[in-house]
Amino acid sequence: MKDINALYGFSNGDYIISQVHNLLKTNIKKEILSILKKDVCIEVKNSHVDVFIINIFEDLEKIDIIKIKNYIFDTIVSKQFKLINNLHTIDIDITIGCSKGDDKNLKIFAEKALHNAKLNYINFMYYDSNLYKNHFLNEELLSTLHKNIDEKTVEPFFQPIQDNKSSTIVKYEALMRIFDKNGNVIMPQVFIEKSRKYRLFNKLMELMILKVIDYIKQYKIHVSINLDYNDILNPIMKNLLINNIKESDVGKYITIEILESKKINNYYLVNDFINDLKQHDIKIAIDDFGSGFSNYEHILNINTDYIKLDGSLIKKIDEEIYYNLVKSIVQFCKEQNIKTVAEFVSDLKILRYVKSLDIDYSQGYYISKPKRIDEIVGKRR
Repeated sequence: MKDINALYGFSNGDYIISQVHNLLKTNIKKEILSILKKDVCIEVKNSHVDVFIINIFEDLEKIDIIKIKNYIFDTIVSKQFKLINNLHTIDIDITIGCSKGDDKNLKIFAEKALHNAKLNYINFMYYDSNLYKNHFLNEELLSTLHKNIDEKTVEPFFQPIQDNKSSTIVKYEALMRIFDKNGNVIMPQVFIEKSRKYRLFNKLMELMILKVIDYIKQYKIHVSINLDYNDILNPIMKNLLINNIKESDVGKYITIEILESKKINNYYLVNDFINDLKQHDIKIAIDDFGSGFSNYEHILNINTDYIKLDGSLIKKIDEEIYYNLVKSIVQFCKEQNIKTVAEFVSDLKILRYVKSLDIDYSQGYYISKPKRIDEIVGKRR
């Protein structure tokens, strides 16, 4: 609708929405009844702007849902919509999210399905409320997140990174951990994405960064901190980093790893962020290279010091095609004077392959699992 409004004006945008609404209330509603072969209650309304809700008050089989979806989609995308005072017509595209059940949050599930369909560039997604009713809000996890924030118990665990030439530990990657009410560690795959949905991730990240900086000040260890594209765009996160690093003068001990690089669409903003950090001697790494960030041109768009090779490549490095792929990446990085790090080094065989390719650093469970700071410091002492 943004394109239509920009090209043809808001009055035409409103006119097209009214045509869609009328089509849904008449022809499409009538055909749905025909598909179901029985008289059921169907409610059609324009919830906001270009979003419409069709409520069908009947326990439908999945096959009927697909038939209805197909008819709605085919009818709308094949229709030519009129413009005001214009002989020309235009076509439009639609995306459909669907959910079924008697849950009071049924609309939320349908909207989530619609949102995910758009994110994945598909025209339809279905959520069964019985399967997803716990997907959106876990009260116990939410309470745990608040407890960790209030009591400041968010803790970085440190996974060692080995220099492959000297076989010594030279730095650590800080990985966020939180704790349940019994003091047990909750792994990131359980809470990271949920904390973002609950809009609490920034608070967790702030607490972890402050602890990392405090540990660096105390023990003079070199640490990598993960940030994704959204963190980079967040001025609060940027100011938190720079202000605390500047005040503590610990920039030379810190590497920022940029995550989810496939989402980056504005390299000017990213490089502004990087240049501000580099003024304080902070190093930059591109994480997970070889998965979503496998385009060499992207590397050249970012002023990076390290490339971390994605675990999906390293796990299969004993296969010729992956070995040659990693070899080409390493060669490219050496020509650009960029250091390389192999992630997911899980056994001696993989480490030997990594060393044979002259990869600079290794990280993974064969080197060491993530540890608490007291384990790291105790070993150093």
